Amino acid sequence: MSARDAAKIPKRIDSIRFTLMDPNEIRKMSAVEVKTADTYKDDGHAYKQGLMDPKMGVIDPGIRCETCGNKHEECPSHFGHIALELPVIHIGFVNLIKISLKVTCNSCSNVLLHDAPETHPLDPEKSEQDYYRDKVKDVILKHGVGGSEFKSAVKDIENVCSGVKRAICMHCGSEQGKIILDKPTTFKEKKADKGEHKLNARDIREWLEKIPDQHLIFIGMDMDVSRPEWTIMKVLPVPPITVRPSITLESGDRSEDDLTHKLVDVLRINQRLRENRDSGAPQLIVEDLWELLQYHCTTYFDNQTSGIPPARHRSGRPLKTLSQRLKGKDGRFRSNLSGKRVNFCARTVISPDPNLGINEVGVPVKTAKELTVPIRATRRNREQLRQMILRGPDVHPGVNYIIRGDRFRVRITDRTKYIWAGFRCLNPDCHSGSEEEPYMGYRPDLNEVLPAPNFLPGLVLKEQMRRDPMTDELVPEWSVNLERTLSNLGGEGEDGKPLAEDDPDAVIHYRWKWEVNNPEEYLPEHLEAKCPHCGSPEIEDEHGNVYPTEIEDRLSTYDREGNPRPGVVVERHLIDGDVTIFNRQPSLHRMSMLVHEIRVMEGKTFRFNLADCTPYNADFDGDEMNLHVIQSEEARAEARILMRVQEHIISPRYGGSVIGGIHDHITGAYLLTHGEAFLPTHIAMDVLSSIGWEGDLPETVERNGQTGFLGSQIFSLLVRGGFTLNFKNRAGEDVEVTRSSGDVSGSIDKRGIGAEDGRLLDAVVQTHGTDVGADFINKMTKMTIAICTSMGFTTGIDDEDLPPEAKEEIEQINTKASADVDAELLKFGKDGRKYEARPGRTPHETLEENILTILDTAKAETGNVAKAQLGDDNSAVLMATSGARGSMDNLAMMAGSIGQPKVRGKRLERGYQDRVLSHFPRKVKGSKEKGFVSSSFKRGLEPTEFFMLSVSGRESLVDTAVRTSKSGYMQRRLINAMDDLKVSKDAMASVRNTANRIIQFEYGEDGTDPARSRKGDPFDVNQVLNDAIGGAN
Repeated sequence: MSARDAAKIPKRIDSIRFTLMDPNEIRKMSAVEVKTADTYKDDGHAYKQGLMDPKMGVIDPGIRCETCGNKHEECPSHFGHIALELPVIHIGFVNLIKISLKVTCNSCSNVLLHDAPETHPLDPEKSEQDYYRDKVKDVILKHGVGGSEFKSAVKDIENVCSGVKRAICMHCGSEQGKIILDKPTTFKEKKADKGEHKLNARDIREWLEKIPDQHLIFIGMDMDVSRPEWTIMKVLPVPPITVRPSITLESGDRSEDDLTHKLVDVLRINQRLRENRDSGAPQLIVEDLWELLQYHCTTYFDNQTSGIPPARHRSGRPLKTLSQRLKGKDGRFRSNLSGKRVNFCARTVISPDPNLGINEVGVPVKTAKELTVPIRATRRNREQLRQMILRGPDVHPGVNYIIRGDRFRVRITDRTKYIWAGFRCLNPDCHSGSEEEPYMGYRPDLNEVLPAPNFLPGLVLKEQMRRDPMTDELVPEWSVNLERTLSNLGGEGEDGKPLAEDDPDAVIHYRWKWEVNNPEEYLPEHLEAKCPHCGSPEIEDEHGNVYPTEIEDRLSTYDREGNPRPGVVVERHLIDGDVTIFNRQPSLHRMSMLVHEIRVMEGKTFRFNLADCTPYNADFDGDEMNLHVIQSEEARAEARILMRVQEHIISPRYGGSVIGGIHDHITGAYLLTHGEAFLPTHIAMDVLSSIGWEGDLPETVERNGQTGFLGSQIFSLLVRGGFTLNFKNRAGEDVEVTRSSGDVSGSIDKRGIGAEDGRLLDAVVQTHGTDVGADFINKMTKMTIAICTSMGFTTGIDDEDLPPEAKEEIEQINTKASADVDAELLKFGKDGRKYEARPGRTPHETLEENILTILDTAKAETGNVAKAQLGDDNSAVLMATSGARGSMDNLAMMAGSIGQPKVRGKRLERGYQDRVLSHFPRKVKGSKEKGFVSSSFKRGLEPTEFFMLSVSGRESLVDTAVRTSKSGYMQRRLINAMDDLKVSKDAMASVRNTANRIIQFEYGEDGTDPARSRKGDPFDVNQVLNDAIGGAN
């Protein structure tokens, strides 16, 4: 077998081991030894034994690799190597080298542990080496080599061997020095009376080469796969060209990769070092060049090594070398492997749609035509797929690709869609014609659209006129009447009525019905399809039997001999009811990625129910979300069971509903149930029609001469019985739900149906299950929005208007507060010596606390004035009271007074010297000078007030950014710490790690799944007592 063919053989990876590489293995793996730092000649060809030698692979199309003979699409690419003139230390293994030097003797290289019997701490027949060897092996067996336990075991050996008691080697009697590392790569040995002695890379390599294989376990190495001297490199591997490709600029010049730049530096210094050694240069010059070679090799591996300046490009930009390409958020692992772009996904802006259910997501038609789902053709879905194939890729719902039985992927076009949706005649004489032999069939019109031997029973053609661009004349042209054809395939005529069973246009439909109902029987004669091109002439077999020419259905699940075969795989467009994963980043918890059912809609955005906003932390100010289409049937079934939105109404964090009413939903529910809310009959009918209500209606009531229903009666229609519920809403009113009928009394607000706080919502889901819970949320959201629409609920800036007397009262309160602050400052005096301080507080701290109390009291009083003027029927007050949006404090700041801005709980301190802003005199601590804002947002701020408020606003912005990054890092650390934990299938559901060690004897210490709990409790005691004895004691 040639090298070219061998390179194309697919390889199966048996295992991956991260370890040191033998220099001989590097030379064996290498395709060429790189000796020159030059890359390309003037004629554009690469130098032989240069950094772009074609033996290391090719990146230009048309050129073949000189190692395997393949072009760039098929060449796996090959390593090269550089033979270093003097050995250098690998920066990635400096700590391993340090441990190896500290643990072993500087003369005989044996480990500084006793090998004589009776030195074992516990067993007199064993040695100290046996003790630590068994200890390390036990840790490897229980915890593996990647954990902290393994590092601790090696560290214990290091501490013992580098202790004062091991100053003399017990094997050869040599004096041992203290190993010192001057970062990054300089090692020194310091002996008691002889000072420091520098260890160069050659000395260290000779030291490490003498360490016996059986002693490697004490420094944490496996003697079967690696040796410590391999950390001192004599051969430097050169990555293939495909890892560091060069690009051609518009000017025609080539721009080389950062790794190539670094390798050029290594080669040049290596060449200079070789020349100086050959010419007998002084040792000082050789050592300087040796250190320079060490620097370039160090920055080649890691250009962010502390203690040395980074290597830079001519422009001053630091080079991205091997370590920078691999680690971090933008490295190969996290960015290109874990975070790479994938097929069958879409991303666009989101927008709300209250008419969708919580389990649904609206997908634009354009997106639905691009994303596909692979469906295998079976006996039952064959005709549905045939109609989709006929529509092609441009008409929804259609098909983009078909995967044949030989796994070849065929793109569906306007021409091939008729072929793949139809039949094939097996008559050898049935063909579409050629230059030598013209078409001899009966249907030349059909042959234009669907060339023989292909045909489709029920295909309807229509004649159109087309202008010939050459002669400018109108010529007839045949095309497919798609609507008529699809009707025929469905067994219906042009008028929508069923076609007769013996109608030739309905053959396909009735063939399919016959095969589904009579799978073991032959087709009756009138359902046999005949080729319209040749007429399927009869032929005689060797026994004298006469049969019509055979035909083949391309979508059939049987072969010509009648044996079952897998149907073709059809990659069809997304349609209503498909399941898909919907995700918003950042994905901070498992509810950031949920499964929705698709609804194909017009428009350009993804749409979903507003009740789903909370788990995604989504809003509609330009947010984008991702859609991932599930490709396998098993994954679709699993996702539908485990990941649907309704399965995650209850949060696993606290056992309460995380999906529920927000904003308009809460406002509508409050309007509907607050007080004696009355709905005239016509409004009630509109509201009930919005949820498609089909049940009985409550009893009508009379109000002011009008007949209608109470709002609480209408809302109670949504609530099934089965549970008793008592709770207090945000206003402190009692809300009750009766067990038998589900009647609701009291005002429903955020504490009843709100996301993360809905007691009624929790009770419905936990009593009746997720299906009923999802239906309750769907109907509740539609009903509450319909109420807001019918009753004309709206809000505006005039809702915060106050009468002149209220504004005057607020101004008096603020003036009095400023005067009280001045009085307090006067009482404090210049130094505060006579000021009464609180226990544990200085006089100055006490003064600031007293001033804050005065100003906060004034703000509360102005807020009370504003609240008293804004009545309960005010729209803004109603939203704040119900918890839909905002609070009464927000309204007080909008209508009354903003108050004192604070930074870390104190009045403003920092700014200019001895003052916050330059507008005020120094060392004055009055209310206005320290930032008290007496204006309201409605009235508008003065310039100084605006700056003061911006100071505290900036703190909240910075705090948000810092908190986000810190919590994200903490989350990452927690995930990494617990990524090897799993819940076992034993009787106690214990939590174990990958080494099968028990971390928790019972999951969560109580065995309770929070998502199935009652706010953390395994069950609701009151509910159990109600069920058992009719009441709780």
